[in-house]
Amino acid sequence: MLKRVFLAMLACALFAAGGCDTVKPYVKSTKKFYKDYVNVDPAIDLKDPGISDPSQRKLANLFTPVDERLEYLLRALSAQDLPPDREWCQAFMDSFPWLSGMALVTDTGSVTFKLPTFTIKPMDYAPLLEFDKLYKDRKMAAYVAASEFGSEILVAKPLYVDNDFKGLLVAHFDPGNLTKFSPEPGKLILVAPGATLWGGDDTAAAQSLAQLKWKDLLKSEVSGEQNVGGTRYLWQARFLAQVRLIYAVSAVTAPPKAAKPEPVPAPAPAPVPAAAQ
Repeated sequence: MLKRVFLAMLACALFAAGGCDTVKPYVKSTKKFYKDYVNVDPAIDLKDPGISDPSQRKLANLFTPVDERLEYLLRALSAQDLPPDREWCQAFMDSFPWLSGMALVTDTGSVTFKLPTFTIKPMDYAPLLEFDKLYKDRKMAAYVAASEFGSEILVAKPLYVDNDFKGLLVAHFDPGNLTKFSPEPGKLILVAPGATLWGGDDTAAAQSLAQLKWKDLLKSEVSGEQNVGGTRYLWQARFLAQVRLIYAVSAVTAPPKAAKPEPVPAPAPAPVPAAAQ
């Protein structure tokens, strides 16, 4: 709006006195108005960390690089509507090397192909076919699979040919491979309601956090604090399709205040020398 005002004022000045010296001071003052109020030079305070609370800053620093990779994956999957070939999936995995594998699954549940052809963790794609309501709205679905080899997160993108649902493009990954993007993976916890996905250096705390009543906690909040075993944890939730993921870190504890030094007694005054006789 202010830019349009500036252009209008400048045009009026030029048409009113084109080629006249009286235009110059008006244009000069208008340029000053533009610089002072419209196109203001930004000032950046490099010393400002952005988040004043050290615990919140810790959470942001540790989970943001992880969540960014997850968001990139979702965006890349969402762009694919047609069933891809094996070469396309291999190129996709090369772009996201933290993925464990991919699979093309038909609408009846048969696997057209998967990469790699063999995985240590057993892959069951059948639970992903239960989210037909999401697929009718062209939405993705996710599923957390648990096994003796650890958790695996599966993300399914519905595929269509002539607007007819034909199957799923599935990408799956070990949460531990994703959390490696955190600057300190051991201090980051990743859970889903009822499932520990990454326990960091404190698996017991992660298991306790996973068993909280997240259904109630997430009704009105997407972040908060919880005390577990006498330790305060900050958490941040996000949707992965219809599944909630929760990042958590322990709060930063303030260092103990140093004891005040004992007051040093003042030195005794020096004796006054006796007067000479």
